[in-house]
Amino acid sequence: MTKLCFLLFVMLCTGTAVTQRPVDPDEFVRLEPVLQAAIAKAAPFVVTIETFGGTRGASDKEGAFDGDAPPPPKPQKAKPAPDQKPDEQPKPTPMPPDQKPEEKPGGDKKKLPLVAPGFQQAQGKTSGVVLTPDGWIIVSRFALNLDPTTILVTVPGRGTFHAERAGEDTSRGIALVKIDASSLPVPEFVHPDTVRIGQWAFALGRTFATDEPTVHIGIVSARRRIFGRAVQIDAYTSPANYGGAVVDVRGRVLGVAVPLSPSGRNAGVEWYDSGIGFCTTIADIPDLLDRMKQGQVLQRGWLGVKFQSSHLGPGALIDETSENGAAAKAGLGKGDVILAVDGVDVANGPHFQMLVSSRLGGDKVTLSVRKKDAAVPANIGPIVLLDAPWSEQKQSKDAELPASFPLPEKK
Repeated sequence: MTKLCFLLFVMLCTGTAVTQRPVDPDEFVRLEPVLQAAIAKAAPFVVTIETFGGTRGASDKEGAFDGDAPPPPKPQKAKPAPDQKPDEQPKPTPMPPDQKPEEKPGGDKKKLPLVAPGFQQAQGKTSGVVLTPDGWIIVSRFALNLDPTTILVTVPGRGTFHAERAGEDTSRGIALVKIDASSLPVPEFVHPDTVRIGQWAFALGRTFATDEPTVHIGIVSARRRIFGRAVQIDAYTSPANYGGAVVDVRGRVLGVAVPLSPSGRNAGVEWYDSGIGFCTTIADIPDLLDRMKQGQVLQRGWLGVKFQSSHLGPGALIDETSENGAAAKAGLGKGDVILAVDGVDVANGPHFQMLVSSRLGGDKVTLSVRKKDAAVPANIGPIVLLDAPWSEQKQSKDAELPASFPLPEKK
């Protein structure tokens, strides 16, 4: 590499031209059948998801979802006027005889908004991917945000099926539904460790297509993003293909297109229509898929500690522990230093937060901790991580660790 750089430097200094092979337009023509074959292979397992019913306020339940809307405020009783007794109700204003009940004074009719909290909604169409021959389907969990009463899955060439909702992973933005079917076409899922930056990536969706899926072309931009949960692509992703497959030139599935948050802690739509797309990897989470089939809602893991920002490492110096957190229950307290997580050395507080945020509630971790005033570190664990509470999930986006913080490579 050093010799090559030196040679290029000499050529530039001496004015020597670097010859390039002329571009052959036929190369792009020959590439078309390859792309079309990959799409034809993937089309049968990319399905249409359609939902009906549900309420607009369903995604605002405290702790149930991790959307951007805060929990709804508790209803409060109106305070009586100073000259009104508590049990006395104000008398209604008489309506003019020439005014109809549905009209305001002045003749304007009351109009209900088309999208109103608490009213039945139709979410519309989106995309999904077949997971198993017996009818398990992967969808974007945002397709189920309104808690729909009816979920329909249309499989190409097989018709439309009623689906039952199962579990979901809020940190990856995916959910599972089940239809009563057999012998469905199943894709080959690519393990993320074998994905390479620069390889082709096609985002397929059936939101606006029935006979053939829509296709957006791009490349793999980065691996192991969002704390190791996703592959980053530059193929255009939007509600038109959320829940659809992202495939390579052989029609194999790299992942499922979902909106993810720049903070990386939870799924979110902050990067919607930004040119930065993500697909949640599937081949590396078979155990999580089994938990989702059982109906579990998976949340990111939470230890319940805060660290002293002035401590630059090595290790993470605990400044405070939550009374209900897993750390306090394990005997950790202020002044303790966490040196390693499952054998991975901790550089500092943000690094430790990254290592924990890559886990889910229910996961177990073993910590190497140097207790306050102790000279020798001790292993504590396994500690069972809890689901991140609502207050943690809704903390300021600016205070969260960027998703680009590097993960340690798997050995």
